[in-house]
This record gives sequence, C-alpha cells and structure tokens, in this order.
Amino acid sequence: MKSSHRPFKSFALASICFGALALAACGGGGESHQRDSQGKLIPNAGDLDPAGTLYSNTISQADGGDCSVDNISVLTCFSYRGHGYEGAQTSLGQCLLRGGKTAEGLTWLTRAANAGWPDAQKLLARIYFDGKLAKQDNVEAATWNSLYMRNPSLLSLGVRPESDLGDKLRGAMSSQERSAADQRVSAWVPSYWEPKEALASETARSCRVRTKKKGPDMDQVDKTLNPTPTNPGGGY
Repeated sequence: MKSSHRPFKSFALASICFGALALAACGGGGESHQRDSQGKLIPNAGDLDPAGTLYSNTISQADGGDCSVDNISVLTCFSYRGHGYEGAQTSLGQCLLRGGKTAEGLTWLTRAANAGWPDAQKLLARIYFDGKLAKQDNVEAATWNSLYMRNPSLLSLGVRPESDLGDKLRGAMSSQERSAADQRVSAWVPSYWEPKEALASETARSCRVRTKKKGPDMDQVDKTLNPTPTNPGGGY
C-alpha cells in the first residue's frame, strides 16, 4: 500500500527534530561528527537524542516502503508505548497492510485515528471508500474523512487537508448516509489505546538506544552527554 501521508509526516518529523535537536541537524545516527575550533568532536543528532533519531528515521524508512523485519520490530516497540506514539502506530499499520496482515494493520490505524492522528484518519477514510482492504462503507469513510478535514493538528502546522475524497463522497452518498456520518462525527471524542499485555523481550528491546563509543575520539562526545558529577562520591 503506497503511503499517502507525507505532508503531515514531514511537518511532524520536522517538529521532532526542531524541538529535541536544536543544537544539531536532524538526520540519521550515521552522520559524521564535526569538530569545534579546538578540535573537539561536536555531538550529532544521534548522540544528543538517539531514541528520537531512531524514531524519526524508522518512520521515514517505513514511509518510503522499507517494512523490513527490523523496522517492524522497532515500530511495534514504539507503538506499544501508547499515547504519544500514534505516528509509529500509523506506520506500523501501513507496513502490516503491505505485508497482507489486513486485520492487524487496520487495528493499528484505528488506534491512531481514534487518538486524533490525522494521517491515520485520512488513510482509514480512503480504505473504507475504496473497499479493497476492508468492506466498502461510505458512512465509515465519510466519518473519518470529516474528522481528518477538521483535525486541529493540521491547522496548527499549517497543512492544507486533501479534499479530493470529500468530493467523491458527496457524489456517492445518500442523504441517510450523510446524516449517519454527521451524527458519528458530532459524537466522536478521542480515545487513547494503552497496551494490556507485555511485548516479547526481544521486540521490547528494539527501540531502546544506548550511546556507543566509536573509539578514543568519542570521549569528548560521551563527556558532553554524561558530564562528570560535580560532587563525585558525595551522595545524593
């Protein structure tokens, strides 16, 4: 299934990078290190926020169609953190749909959409309108499309919602269907999924990131990330 939520995702990832990595360019963990005027290594994005870098990189890779076993494992690990990780849940849902796991994919998209994630709402609207991955349902499609079009996250980021599906729905729906969809939209409130079971330990470890030294030259980076206590041995 081809990804169709790049506009919002690009803004979301930019926000992650801007907020968490103000001192470094947003990018992958493999970027080279620069040196300051004294020749000391400057921490890069992966050093300053390894978990945030892993999160944004994995979602970008999945958005580009890379649904490898490793990426799915990382997305699952982040998705199981619940509210606040709807971006991972959306990407995981798409990867599962691409892999033929339709029921699981729809479940993750619905979890993210119920929490108010616009990408997931848009995708569900298209899925229920097309009727290829789920039973065709104009009311369900119109409900999610209306929630997507009105999503405050898009307005706050300055993203213009895609309106083509709404035009198609207006020509395909009966007055009864439109009324039913309007009632669902009026009654909708966000709900946030939280896991009730633990992940397998191997999967749970896949999104835990630790700083790794790459040689003697990395000492300065590690000291920047983990400064020496001002009162070593003095207790708390």
